[in-house]
Amino acid sequence: MPGIPVPPFAGQDDARRFHQLLMLHLSQLKRPGEAVGVHQFLLGQALTPHRPGRDEPVTCVECERAYPCATILRVALVSRFDVGWSPIGLFRLLCGIRSWGERSWISSWQHVEVGEGRFAWQTEPRFTAVRRPDGGWVVTASERGVSQVRAEPADDRGMVEFLADHVQQFPFPFGWQVPGEFPALVTDGARAAARWWSTHGRRPYLSAHDEDGSW
Repeated sequence: MPGIPVPPFAGQDDARRFHQLLMLHLSQLKRPGEAVGVHQFLLGQALTPHRPGRDEPVTCVECERAYPCATILRVALVSRFDVGWSPIGLFRLLCGIRSWGERSWISSWQHVEVGEGRFAWQTEPRFTAVRRPDGGWVVTASERGVSQVRAEPADDRGMVEFLADHVQQFPFPFGWQVPGEFPALVTDGARAAARWWSTHGRRPYLSAHDEDGSW
């Protein structure tokens, strides 16, 4: 999307603009007319410390790592923040944070390859993405001597979507088996928090955004 800086950033101004536009994007992931939700509020609380610092080269205030840090990059991808990523440029950023969903690259770092129109990662399975002459991509996975086509994105946007899907994780409790005694331990607290939010969420600084939204 024109106007949204694409990492790596030219300087602190671009990094700050990226952070603010990401936060605005996240605030609008609701239908117009809906109240600002507690989860949007909490996400903002979690991401605000991960803002860019004032020094050059730009680093995350919270992580003290190159910006965007792993937290900001993952949230931007999973929330489908409309950045004009190039697949290879995004892949290099993912190499920089050594993260690929639930898989650790620390043990297979030496197996990452980046070339012109091609990149590869991991060992078992071994993923390889190759650009086709028509601008599309072919992603294959090789494991124990057997190769299969995993995806054929039609263009760079589709390839970025594939990468974003692989960054996505499955946080507890979604998709997990929850121990039977856990719900009772948090139910009363969650109800009290909901009562607090029913009042706090109507404060003018939040309710002024009720008409915003992207759906």
